[in-house]
Amino acid sequence: MVPPASVHLVGSVPFSSAEEVFTKSIQALPGRLHTIPDGETGDRHYFAMWQSFVFPHQVLGPFHRNGKPLESTEFECTLNDIKPTKYDVMAIESYRTFCKLRDQGLIPQGVRFQVSLPTPISVAAGHVDFAYRARVEPLYMERLIQDMRDLQDNIPARDLAIQIDAPLEFAYLEYEQGRIKDDIYKPYFSSVKEGILDRISHLSAAVDQDVQLGYHLCYGDHFHQHFVQPEDTGLLVEIATGIMQRVNPRHRIQWFHFPVPKDRSDEAYFAPLKKLDLGDTKLFLGLVHPHDQDGTEKRLKAAQAIYPHPFGVATECGMGRTPSEDIDSIYTISRNVTSLA
Repeated sequence: MVPPASVHLVGSVPFSSAEEVFTKSIQALPGRLHTIPDGETGDRHYFAMWQSFVFPHQVLGPFHRNGKPLESTEFECTLNDIKPTKYDVMAIESYRTFCKLRDQGLIPQGVRFQVSLPTPISVAAGHVDFAYRARVEPLYMERLIQDMRDLQDNIPARDLAIQIDAPLEFAYLEYEQGRIKDDIYKPYFSSVKEGILDRISHLSAAVDQDVQLGYHLCYGDHFHQHFVQPEDTGLLVEIATGIMQRVNPRHRIQWFHFPVPKDRSDEAYFAPLKKLDLGDTKLFLGLVHPHDQDGTEKRLKAAQAIYPHPFGVATECGMGRTPSEDIDSIYTISRNVTSLA
Protein backbone atom coordinates (compact mmCIF):
# COMPACT_ATOMS: atom_id res chain seq x y z
CA MET A 1 0.00 0.00 0.00
CA VAL A 2 1.03 3.61 -0.53
CA PRO A 3 2.45 5.06 2.71
CA PRO A 4 0.73 8.05 4.35
CA ALA A 5 1.90 11.32 2.86
CA SER A 6 1.58 13.72 5.76
CA VAL A 7 2.16 14.14 9.48
CA HIS A 8 0.01 16.14 11.87
CA LEU A 9 1.28 17.76 15.07
CA VAL A 10 -1.64 17.72 17.48
CA GLY A 11 -0.59 20.80 19.43
CA SER A 12 1.78 20.74 22.38
CA VAL A 13 5.49 19.95 21.95
CA PRO A 14 7.92 19.86 24.91
CA PHE A 15 10.42 22.41 23.61
CA SER A 16 11.37 25.71 25.20
CA SER A 17 9.96 28.15 22.67
CA ALA A 18 7.81 28.49 19.57
CA GLU A 19 10.94 29.12 17.51
CA GLU A 20 12.44 25.83 18.65
CA VAL A 21 9.19 23.98 17.87
CA PHE A 22 8.94 25.48 14.39
CA THR A 23 12.60 24.94 13.54
CA LYS A 24 13.07 21.39 14.85
CA SER A 25 9.71 20.13 13.58
CA ILE A 26 10.24 21.41 10.05
CA GLN A 27 13.77 20.01 9.96
CA ALA A 28 12.71 16.62 11.34
CA LEU A 29 9.65 16.25 9.11
CA PRO A 30 10.61 17.75 5.73
CA GLY A 31 7.75 18.03 3.26
CA ARG A 32 5.30 16.32 5.61
CA LEU A 33 3.60 19.14 7.54
CA HIS A 34 0.71 21.15 6.14
CA THR A 35 0.20 23.06 9.39
CA ILE A 36 2.45 23.65 12.38
CA PRO A 37 1.54 24.71 15.93
CA ASP A 38 3.70 26.79 18.27
CA GLY A 39 3.94 23.83 20.65
CA GLU A 40 1.87 25.41 23.42
CA THR A 41 5.09 25.97 25.33
CA GLY A 42 5.49 27.26 28.88
CA ASP A 43 2.36 27.44 31.02
CA ARG A 44 0.24 26.00 28.20
CA HIS A 45 1.98 22.60 28.11
CA TYR A 46 -0.78 20.89 30.12
CA PHE A 47 -3.70 21.49 27.76
CA ALA A 48 -6.14 24.03 29.28
CA MET A 49 -5.03 23.83 32.91
CA TRP A 50 -3.47 27.28 32.55
CA GLN A 51 -6.95 28.76 32.01
CA SER A 52 -7.86 28.80 35.72
CA PHE A 53 -7.01 32.52 35.88
CA VAL A 54 -9.99 33.26 33.62
CA PHE A 55 -12.59 32.39 36.27
CA PRO A 56 -13.62 34.18 39.48
CA HIS A 57 -12.63 32.27 42.60
CA GLN A 58 -16.28 31.87 43.64
CA VAL A 59 -16.94 29.32 40.86
CA LEU A 60 -13.72 27.30 40.93
CA GLY A 61 -13.96 23.56 41.51
CA PRO A 62 -12.58 21.45 44.37
CA PHE A 63 -9.16 21.05 42.72
CA HIS A 64 -8.60 24.79 43.13
CA ARG A 65 -10.13 25.12 46.61
CA ASN A 66 -7.68 22.82 48.43
CA GLY A 67 -10.52 20.83 49.93
CA LYS A 68 -12.44 23.84 51.18
CA PRO A 69 -16.23 23.80 50.64
CA LEU A 70 -17.86 25.92 47.98
CA GLU A 71 -18.70 29.33 49.46
CA SER A 72 -22.10 29.56 47.78
CA THR A 73 -24.07 28.36 44.79
CA GLU A 74 -25.78 31.74 44.43
CA PHE A 75 -22.89 33.79 42.94
CA GLU A 76 -24.21 35.64 39.88
CA CYS A 77 -21.38 35.18 37.42
CA THR A 78 -21.48 37.46 34.36
CA LEU A 79 -19.28 37.91 31.31
CA ASN A 80 -17.50 40.72 33.12
CA ASP A 81 -16.29 38.14 35.66
CA ILE A 82 -14.68 36.01 32.93
CA LYS A 83 -11.29 37.35 31.93
CA PRO A 84 -9.95 37.20 28.36
CA THR A 85 -8.45 33.79 27.64
CA LYS A 86 -5.18 35.12 26.13
CA TYR A 87 -5.30 32.49 23.40
CA ASP A 88 -5.29 35.37 20.93
CA VAL A 89 -2.33 37.08 22.61
CA MET A 90 -0.26 33.88 22.56
CA ALA A 91 -1.17 33.08 18.96
CA ILE A 92 -0.36 36.55 17.63
CA GLU A 93 3.02 36.52 19.37
CA SER A 94 3.91 33.09 17.98
CA TYR A 95 2.71 34.08 14.51
CA ARG A 96 5.34 36.81 14.43
CA THR A 97 7.99 34.13 15.00
CA PHE A 98 6.37 31.95 12.35
CA CYS A 99 6.59 34.82 9.81
CA LYS A 100 10.21 35.56 10.70
CA LEU A 101 11.25 31.95 10.11
CA ARG A 102 9.23 31.75 6.91
CA ASP A 103 10.91 34.91 5.63
CA GLN A 104 14.25 33.25 6.38
CA GLY A 105 13.20 30.23 4.32
CA LEU A 106 13.05 27.82 7.28
CA ILE A 107 9.26 27.35 7.08
CA PRO A 108 8.11 26.48 3.54
CA GLN A 109 5.57 28.64 1.78
CA GLY A 110 2.09 27.13 2.03
CA VAL A 111 2.52 25.67 5.51
CA ARG A 112 -0.07 27.25 7.79
CA PHE A 113 0.24 28.40 11.38
CA GLN A 114 -1.97 26.15 13.55
CA VAL A 115 -3.79 27.41 16.64
CA SER A 116 -5.34 24.73 18.84
CA LEU A 117 -8.27 25.79 21.02
CA PRO A 118 -10.11 23.77 23.68
CA THR A 119 -13.85 23.33 23.73
CA PRO A 120 -15.54 25.29 26.54
CA ILE A 121 -16.85 21.96 27.89
CA SER A 122 -13.28 20.84 28.48
CA VAL A 123 -12.23 24.07 30.16
CA ALA A 124 -15.32 24.27 32.38
CA ALA A 125 -14.94 20.63 33.42
CA GLY A 126 -11.35 21.23 34.41
CA HIS A 127 -11.84 24.39 36.45
CA VAL A 128 -15.46 25.15 37.35
CA ASP A 129 -17.43 23.55 40.16
CA PHE A 130 -20.24 21.29 38.95
CA ALA A 131 -22.83 23.61 40.54
CA TYR A 132 -21.75 26.45 38.24
CA ARG A 133 -20.78 24.74 35.00
CA ALA A 134 -24.10 25.13 33.19
CA ARG A 135 -24.07 28.87 33.96
CA VAL A 136 -20.38 29.59 33.40
CA GLU A 137 -19.63 27.49 30.30
CA PRO A 138 -21.69 29.72 27.93
CA LEU A 139 -19.86 32.77 29.29
CA TYR A 140 -16.50 31.16 28.61
CA MET A 141 -17.75 30.25 25.12
CA GLU A 142 -18.59 33.92 24.49
CA ARG A 143 -15.22 35.09 25.76
CA LEU A 144 -13.33 32.50 23.72
CA ILE A 145 -15.21 33.51 20.57
CA GLN A 146 -14.27 37.14 21.21
CA ASP A 147 -10.62 36.14 21.44
CA MET A 148 -10.94 34.03 18.29
CA ARG A 149 -12.19 37.14 16.54
CA ASP A 150 -9.13 39.05 17.69
CA LEU A 151 -6.63 36.42 16.57
CA GLN A 152 -8.35 36.13 13.17
CA ASP A 153 -8.25 39.91 12.79
CA ASN A 154 -4.49 39.83 13.37
CA ILE A 155 -3.43 36.69 11.48
CA PRO A 156 -4.24 36.52 7.75
CA ALA A 157 -6.71 33.77 6.90
CA ARG A 158 -4.39 32.40 4.19
CA ASP A 159 -1.82 31.64 6.90
CA LEU A 160 -4.11 30.32 9.64
CA ALA A 161 -5.53 26.94 10.65
CA ILE A 162 -7.64 26.50 13.79
CA GLN A 163 -7.99 23.13 15.50
CA ILE A 164 -10.74 22.52 18.06
CA ASP A 165 -9.65 20.09 20.79
CA ALA A 166 -12.43 17.96 22.29
CA PRO A 167 -11.40 15.52 25.05
CA LEU A 168 -13.98 15.86 27.86
CA GLU A 169 -16.78 15.31 25.40
CA PHE A 170 -15.75 11.66 25.13
CA ALA A 171 -15.54 11.29 28.89
CA TYR A 172 -19.16 12.49 29.10
CA LEU A 173 -20.27 10.13 26.33
CA GLU A 174 -18.53 7.17 27.94
CA TYR A 175 -20.00 8.08 31.36
CA GLU A 176 -23.46 8.13 29.82
CA GLN A 177 -22.85 4.66 28.37
CA GLY A 178 -21.75 3.35 31.76
CA ARG A 179 -18.11 2.73 30.87
CA ILE A 180 -16.92 5.45 33.27
CA LYS A 181 -18.16 5.42 36.87
CA ASP A 182 -16.30 8.40 38.35
CA ASP A 183 -18.75 11.28 38.89
CA ILE A 184 -16.11 13.86 37.99
CA TYR A 185 -17.06 12.97 34.41
CA LYS A 186 -20.80 13.33 34.97
CA PRO A 187 -22.32 15.60 32.30
CA TYR A 188 -23.94 18.82 33.49
CA PHE A 189 -26.43 18.90 30.60
CA SER A 190 -28.96 16.45 29.19
CA SER A 191 -29.12 15.02 25.64
CA VAL A 192 -25.37 14.63 25.86
CA LYS A 193 -24.54 13.84 22.23
CA GLU A 194 -26.76 16.61 20.88
CA GLY A 195 -25.46 19.03 23.48
CA ILE A 196 -21.89 18.27 22.48
CA LEU A 197 -22.59 18.68 18.78
CA ASP A 198 -24.53 21.91 19.36
CA ARG A 199 -21.60 23.40 21.26
CA ILE A 200 -18.95 22.30 18.78
CA SER A 201 -21.05 23.64 15.91
CA HIS A 202 -21.48 26.99 17.67
CA LEU A 203 -17.74 27.33 18.32
CA SER A 204 -16.92 26.27 14.75
CA ALA A 205 -19.17 29.00 13.37
CA ALA A 206 -16.70 31.55 14.76
CA VAL A 207 -13.99 30.34 12.35
CA ASP A 208 -13.71 32.51 9.23
CA GLN A 209 -14.34 30.86 5.87
CA ASP A 210 -10.79 31.07 4.52
CA VAL A 211 -9.26 29.79 7.76
CA GLN A 212 -8.62 26.05 7.73
CA LEU A 213 -10.59 24.12 10.36
CA GLY A 214 -9.77 20.79 11.99
CA TYR A 215 -10.70 18.74 15.06
CA HIS A 216 -8.69 16.75 17.57
CA LEU A 217 -11.07 14.16 19.06
CA CYS A 218 -9.47 12.87 22.20
CA TYR A 219 -9.75 10.44 25.11
CA GLY A 220 -7.54 12.47 27.46
CA ASP A 221 -3.88 12.29 28.35
CA HIS A 222 -3.50 12.49 32.14
CA PHE A 223 -0.09 10.99 32.92
CA HIS A 224 -0.27 9.37 29.47
CA GLN A 225 -3.50 7.56 30.35
CA HIS A 226 -6.95 7.92 28.84
CA PHE A 227 -9.89 8.44 31.20
CA VAL A 228 -11.04 5.15 29.70
CA GLN A 229 -9.62 3.16 26.83
CA PRO A 230 -11.81 3.43 23.73
CA GLU A 231 -13.40 0.11 22.82
CA ASP A 232 -12.82 0.98 19.18
CA THR A 233 -13.20 4.02 16.91
CA GLY A 234 -17.00 3.85 17.08
CA LEU A 235 -17.70 6.95 19.20
CA LEU A 236 -15.03 8.90 17.34
CA VAL A 237 -16.71 8.06 14.04
CA GLU A 238 -20.14 8.92 15.45
CA ILE A 239 -19.09 12.36 16.66
CA ALA A 240 -17.00 13.12 13.57
CA THR A 241 -20.01 12.25 11.41
CA GLY A 242 -22.22 14.56 13.47
CA ILE A 243 -19.71 17.39 13.12
CA MET A 244 -19.46 16.81 9.38
CA GLN A 245 -23.23 17.00 9.01
CA ARG A 246 -23.52 20.21 11.00
CA VAL A 247 -20.36 22.11 10.10
CA ASN A 248 -19.07 20.98 6.71
CA PRO A 249 -21.98 22.39 4.66
CA ARG A 250 -21.08 25.92 5.81
CA HIS A 251 -17.35 25.60 6.44
CA ARG A 252 -15.21 22.95 4.79
CA ILE A 253 -13.45 20.83 7.39
CA GLN A 254 -9.82 20.10 6.55
CA TRP A 255 -9.08 17.30 9.03
CA PHE A 256 -10.03 15.10 11.96
CA HIS A 257 -7.55 13.49 14.33
CA PHE A 258 -8.38 10.21 16.12
CA PRO A 259 -6.30 8.56 18.86
CA VAL A 260 -4.98 5.01 18.52
CA PRO A 261 -3.85 3.28 21.75
CA LYS A 262 -0.47 1.59 21.62
CA ASP A 263 -1.89 -1.89 22.18
CA ARG A 264 -4.49 -1.67 19.39
CA SER A 265 -2.94 -3.12 16.25
CA ASP A 266 -6.05 -5.23 15.67
CA GLU A 267 -8.43 -4.51 12.82
CA ALA A 268 -11.38 -4.58 15.25
CA TYR A 269 -10.30 -1.22 16.67
CA PHE A 270 -10.45 0.37 13.24
CA ALA A 271 -13.57 -1.48 11.99
CA PRO A 272 -16.00 1.45 12.56
CA LEU A 273 -13.93 3.50 10.09
CA LYS A 274 -15.78 1.58 7.38
CA LYS A 275 -18.77 3.83 8.16
CA LEU A 276 -16.75 7.05 8.11
CA ASP A 277 -17.49 9.25 5.09
CA LEU A 278 -15.26 12.33 5.17
CA GLY A 279 -15.30 13.20 1.49
CA ASP A 280 -12.15 15.23 0.86
CA THR A 281 -11.61 15.89 4.57
CA LYS A 282 -8.34 14.34 5.77
CA LEU A 283 -8.13 11.80 8.58
CA PHE A 284 -5.05 11.67 10.81
CA LEU A 285 -4.63 8.59 12.97
CA GLY A 286 -2.63 8.97 16.18
CA LEU A 287 -0.85 5.64 15.82
CA VAL A 288 2.75 6.83 16.25
CA HIS A 289 4.18 5.84 19.65
CA PRO A 290 7.79 6.47 20.70
CA HIS A 291 10.40 3.70 20.46
CA ASP A 292 7.88 1.48 18.68
CA GLN A 293 8.56 1.48 14.96
CA ASP A 294 7.34 -2.13 14.58
CA GLY A 295 4.14 -1.46 16.53
CA THR A 296 3.50 1.71 14.57
CA GLU A 297 3.80 -0.22 11.32
CA LYS A 298 1.39 -2.89 12.62
CA ARG A 299 -1.18 -0.27 13.64
CA LEU A 300 -0.73 1.42 10.27
CA LYS A 301 -1.25 -1.85 8.39
CA ALA A 302 -4.39 -2.65 10.41
CA ALA A 303 -5.84 0.79 9.69
CA GLN A 304 -5.08 0.52 5.96
CA ALA A 305 -6.83 -2.86 5.84
CA ILE A 306 -10.06 -1.19 7.01
CA TYR A 307 -9.92 2.41 5.78
CA PRO A 308 -9.32 2.51 2.02
CA HIS A 309 -8.75 6.25 1.74
CA PRO A 310 -5.46 8.14 2.14
CA PHE A 311 -4.79 9.26 5.71
CA GLY A 312 -1.97 10.87 7.64
CA VAL A 313 -0.30 9.96 10.92
CA ALA A 314 0.19 11.67 14.25
CA THR A 315 0.81 10.91 17.89
CA GLU A 316 -2.12 9.81 20.03
CA CYS A 317 -2.39 13.21 21.72
CA GLY A 318 -0.32 16.36 22.14
CA MET A 319 3.30 15.84 23.14
CA GLY A 320 3.54 18.51 25.84
CA ARG A 321 3.89 15.99 28.67
CA THR A 322 6.08 13.63 26.64
CA PRO A 323 9.66 13.20 27.94
CA SER A 324 11.98 15.21 25.71
CA GLU A 325 14.07 12.11 25.03
CA ASP A 326 11.07 10.53 23.27
CA ILE A 327 10.59 13.34 20.75
CA ASP A 328 13.43 12.32 18.42
CA SER A 329 11.96 8.82 18.29
CA ILE A 330 8.47 10.16 17.49
CA TYR A 331 9.79 12.36 14.70
CA THR A 332 11.98 9.59 13.28
CA ILE A 333 9.15 7.04 13.21
CA SER A 334 6.75 9.60 11.73
CA ARG A 335 9.25 10.33 8.98
CA ASN A 336 9.97 6.65 8.35
CA VAL A 337 6.36 5.58 7.86
CA THR A 338 5.40 8.48 5.58
CA SER A 339 6.39 9.77 2.18
CA LEU A 340 6.72 13.36 1.02
CA ALA A 341 3.36 15.13 0.80
